Amino acid sequence: MRPLEEILIEYEELRKSFRNTTKSGSLTKDSLIEFQGRFIDLKADLKYWRVKYTYEWTRRDDKAATAIKFRIAVAMTNGTYNLDSEKEEENGKLPTITNAEKLASGSKEYRDFVEQRGFYKESLTNLSDTREDINSYINEIKDRLK
Repeated sequence: MRPLEEILIEYEELRKSFRNTTKSGSLTKDSLIEFQGRFIDLKADLKYWRVKYTYEWTRRDDKAATAIKFRIAVAMTNGTYNLDSEKEEENGKLPTITNAEKLASGSKEYRDFVEQRGFYKESLTNLSDTREDINSYINEIKDRLK
C-alpha cells in the first residue's frame, strides 16, 4: 500500500503529462495504451484508501455521535467527568441528564469526534471525486483508441 499523498502527486503529474501530450498531438496507440494502464493502476491504488476512509467515516455515524454524547452526559451526572463549567463546580451539584447532554455537546471529546467525522467524510468525498476523474480519463483514452 502506497501513501495516499504519493498516489495523488502521481495522479496530478500523469494528468498534466496526458494533457500536454494531447496538446502536442504526439499521441500514438502505444502511448494511449500506456496512459490508460497508468490511470487504471492509480485507480486500483486508491481502492485501499477509499475502503479505509469509508470504514472510518461509518464508525462515526449519527448513532456513534449520539452514543459518545450520551456516555459523556452520564459521566457528568455521575461526577466522573471533569466539568469545565465553574458555575456547576461552585454549586457543588451535578447536572441533570438533560443539562449534561447539552454540556456534552460542547465537550472537547465530542468536538474532536465531530471534527474527525467531518475529516473522514470530506476525505471520502475527495477520493470518490478523484476516482471519477480517473474514470473520465480512462474513458477518454478508450474513445481515442476506437
